[in-house]
Amino acid sequence: MAKDIKKEIIAELDRRMDLLREHQYDQIQITGNEYSELNQALSKVIGAPLLEELGDIKDFVQSL
Repeated sequence: MAKDIKKEIIAELDRRMDLLREHQYDQIQITGNEYSELNQALSKVIGAPLLEELGDIKDFVQSL
């Protein structure tokens, strides 16, 4: 894999992981809109495993 592409992929994975970490402990805002609250809850549930998966992908790309 070309070094420039590899660095670009790793940088993008880092950016996305940072975004997830930034919002990891956000409180769910009670809005009265069930769909909005459900989306917030789903984001929290999906965030932790997604962060782990992105880390695994980053490790794989670094090993190439």
